[in-house]
Amino acid sequence: MNRAGHNPATRIPSVRTRVAARMIVFLCLISFLSGALKPARCQTTAEEYQIKAAFLYHFAQFVEWPGSTMNGRDLSLNLCILDGDPHLLELRNSIEGKPIGSRVFHVRQLSPAQEIQGCQILFLSRDQARRQSAMLKSLHGLPVLTVGETSNFLTDGGMIRFHLKDNKIRFDINLGAADLSHLKISSRLLLLATSVNLGNGTDGGR
Repeated sequence: MNRAGHNPATRIPSVRTRVAARMIVFLCLISFLSGALKPARCQTTAEEYQIKAAFLYHFAQFVEWPGSTMNGRDLSLNLCILDGDPHLLELRNSIEGKPIGSRVFHVRQLSPAQEIQGCQILFLSRDQARRQSAMLKSLHGLPVLTVGETSNFLTDGGMIRFHLKDNKIRFDINLGAADLSHLKISSRLLLLATSVNLGNGTDGGR
C-alpha cells in the first residue's frame, strides 16, 4: 500500500477490464475484415451502408480527439453527414444511440446554415463528390475525422477512405491528415488498413 493509503493492486481489475473491452471491439472489427462480410457484389445499397455504419462506429472507438473539442457536459459523439445525403436512414438505423465508452453515438444531418462545430466525424459519401473538395478544405486542421468513398478522397485531404478489395469493403488511412488535425488514430486501426499514407507522398509500408 502506498503512502496515500491506496493499494495500486486495486486498480488492476479495472485496467484489465478496459483492455479486455478494447480487445473485444478490436476482434469484432477483425471479423469484418477477415471475410465475415458478404462480397460487395451481393449486397444491396442499404446493406452496404449498414456495413459502413458499423465501420464508422468502430472507427470512433479507435480515434482520440483533443480534450478541448469534447464538451464535458455533452456526452454525445456526433457523426455528421451533409444535407440531402441519401444514406441518412441506414446510418441512423444502424448506429444511432449506441454507447462509446461514456458517450453516446449520434448521427446528425447538416443543413447549409449549420456549422461543423460539434461534429467529431464527417462522412462524405460518393453522392457528395461535387462538394467534397471544398468541404475538406474548410476542415483543414480542424479536429474532425473525415471519412469518404471517392478515389481522390485522401489526396483531397480526407483521412479514411472506403474502397473495395476482393469484393469486400476495406479502408485506407491518411495519417498525415489526421496528425495535422491533432487526431490520434490507434495503431490497432492502422494495422487493419489496406494502406497508410504518412502525408509525405509515401505509403505506410503496407
